Order: sequence, then structure tokens, then C-alpha cells
Amino acid sequence: MGFVSAIKEAFYALENPENAHWMRWYMRDQYPFIGIKKPERALVFKDIYKQCGQAEDWFEVCSELFALPEREFQYAAMEYLLKAKKSWDARVPELIDRWVDAKTWWDVVDVLAPKVLSEYFIKFPDQRDIWLARWMQSPIFWHQRLCILFQLNYKSKTDLELLSQVILSLNTSKEFFIQKAIGWALRQYARTDADWVREFVAENALMPLSKREALKHIS
Repeated sequence: MGFVSAIKEAFYALENPENAHWMRWYMRDQYPFIGIKKPERALVFKDIYKQCGQAEDWFEVCSELFALPEREFQYAAMEYLLKAKKSWDARVPELIDRWVDAKTWWDVVDVLAPKVLSEYFIKFPDQRDIWLARWMQSPIFWHQRLCILFQLNYKSKTDLELLSQVILSLNTSKEFFIQKAIGWALRQYARTDADWVREFVAENALMPLSKREALKHIS
């Protein structure tokens, strides 16, 4: 049995309608759920990946998983993608671009940006500006959230010129998830250089939510 078939069989066997109801509610009824909580899902994924998950093409497996209706399969697709890190190639941003077009919400973007794209752009730095330029022009604001958050864990390696450019291109956006991402990115970088963040906020007219989030832990 292939990985996708095995995961489908195992996940559907764990269907929990009550959990699924509350998961849908938490995600504002954006997507259906089977009702498997994260710890249990992680154990099932680990076991099946150990049995049959390493012999297949990651792009095909991830694509097939992500296309399934229930949200747990999208989470499994991202987990599989992370497992395949050593085999990543130019199809990674293509896959992410397609996923953001298809079934995106904060729960997907907030994995893809700081965990996948962050590593991908380090491995393939020549690809970074190409994709960021494309996504900054996208009519789908989740693409811009990717651009804001992919450096989230870079610490002292953060490209501050790029971060500033991205933020200032979006700082008048009234979209909650963009404002929140700007504040989150600045708040995170403040752990590395609080003075830089304090100065950046003082010198630039950010939206109130972004400013509040950026300065949240700065005395």
C-alpha cells in the first residue's frame, strides 16, 4: 500500500465527529475535518512514514494529500514536505504557490513561510527574489503573508533591508492577517535587536495593530 492510501485509511479510521465540529468552528468553517487532534495525527503519520513513506516522489505524495478535502490531509502534506527536505528542488515554491491559491488559511501559511520557505530560500538563494516579487504582486494576500513571515526565525541573519521593504509596501493594508504578520515579524526580530525594531516603528507609520504587536514585549 502506498503512503497516501495508508494515511487515508488510518485517518478515516480515527474519525471523531465531535472533534471535527469544534475544529471546523475554530477555523471559522473554512474546511472540513476528520476530527484527529495533533498528537494522535503526528503518531499515525510517524508510524506510516516509517513503514512506507520514503520510497515515493515527495511532489506527487504532497500534491495528492493536499488535494484531499479534510484539513488533516493538508497538514500531512506539509509534514511530508518537511520530511523530504534533502530532496527539495525548484518544485517547492511552485507547490506552495498552488497551495496558497487553492486551500489557504493562516494554519497553512504559518507553516509554509517559517518552516518551508525559510529553509528553501537558504538552500536556493537565487530563487528568493523571483518568488517574492511574484507574490508581492499577487491579488491573494496570503502570498504577501508568506513574504513577511519567511524570515521569522532568521534572527541575526535576517535581511533587514528586505524585511523593511516588504513591510513598508504593505503597511497601509487594512487586512487583519497582513497587519498581524507585520507585527509578528517585528516582534520576533525584537528578540534579536529590540533597538532596531523600536527605531523602525518610531520612524514609520504602521497600522495600530502592527505597531502594538511589534512593541508587545519591548519595555
